[in-house]
Amino acid sequence: MSKILKVTPGDDYTLLVKFEQGNKILFNMKPMLKSQPFRSLNDLTRFQNIVLEEKAILWLDPMAPDKSIVPLRLTVDNMLFTIRG
Repeated sequence: MSKILKVTPGDDYTLLVKFEQGNKILFNMKPMLKSQPFRSLNDLTRFQNIVLEEKAILWLDPMAPDKSIVPLRLTVDNMLFTIRG
């Protein structure tokens, strides 16, 4: 799978994910927001505050006093597994 170039979070809890080879997916996060650990993303401001890695989307914990706390993470593999589910 190619690396993620850009992610645009929507007001409807979707992520428009663009990959380096021109592929795009619109990933619906709504079903995932009902389960741990993604429940905290029900706050739209938190949901839209993403950090991009090569093959993952991260949400840092705004309450964590230390950046070494492991962030909430959604990988390309997680997205593909959910879509195929």
